[in-house]
Amino acid sequence: MLIYKTAPILLGFGMGLWANASINLNKKTYSSAFTQKDFSKSSFQSEYKMEWHRIGTDDSQFSLVGRHNSQVVGGYETRLEHIAFGIKIGANRIEVTKKYGSPLKAIHYQNTSYLLNYIDCTNNEAHGTYLINQHYVTFFYDLHKNNIVRSVLWIRAATELNKNGFYGEPSNELRTGFEDLMVELINHERAVEGLQPLIYDNRYNPIARQHSSNMITYQFFSHEDHIGHHSNDRLTAGNVDYFWYGENIASGQCNSIFAHEALMNSTGHRRNILRKEFTHVFVGICFKNNGLPYFTVNFYSKS
Repeated sequence: MLIYKTAPILLGFGMGLWANASINLNKKTYSSAFTQKDFSKSSFQSEYKMEWHRIGTDDSQFSLVGRHNSQVVGGYETRLEHIAFGIKIGANRIEVTKKYGSPLKAIHYQNTSYLLNYIDCTNNEAHGTYLINQHYVTFFYDLHKNNIVRSVLWIRAATELNKNGFYGEPSNELRTGFEDLMVELINHERAVEGLQPLIYDNRYNPIARQHSSNMITYQFFSHEDHIGHHSNDRLTAGNVDYFWYGENIASGQCNSIFAHEALMNSTGHRRNILRKEFTHVFVGICFKNNGLPYFTVNFYSKS
């Protein structure tokens, strides 16, 4: 029997108000595309049987390669003018639909099919996933810049289908990987805009994790928690020395990349990510029983 489930991608997110070089992946031999010297020391656990490895150290030129047993099985490209699967970063969405048509309606895992939803909470199509040459390829669009291709994420089909369900298996290592990668993605966006990177103060991650956990346990999605506390109350209770503060929350995305892309397509969340006044950030993630992550991202500058 084939069971259909809905994969709730890009369904919800919230914002806290702040107070006081070409790679053609169609033809390249993936396992030999990069040498060890290309990789930075940054690596991040993923929901797949692979780790993400960052290419280089320039925040404005951000690229990831997913590796398993020394083989490249995934990638994430944001560098302007670079090409992935015949599509240039910065090209218009029309180029994608002209080349590949309509995106997939579902991904099938054994006896379960997950229906894909590409419409965000503003009723816009923010991305599209295609099966291209035995790779699941997702093109993310920038709704604030005339629907250009912001980035491309790709996973080998065998790697995707070898995952435990749609969201993968939750673990402490996966939580840390998602949290750390979210900060890297934020600092990439800031570098592109000429802003200083945020200092990652992960000693405060438990504060954000608790809010994510509370949203799951008490079944709410808000900056105001189940006892009426707001993000500034949580920062104060956690002894965070802050003056400016802000908070982004997200749910319905399968990993940090999808969550970040969703937040960047929301005006208020994008503004938080690119606030020049902010100097620090911490992130907390908690997983539901089915593996769905809830994200809480706190920004602040010291008093």
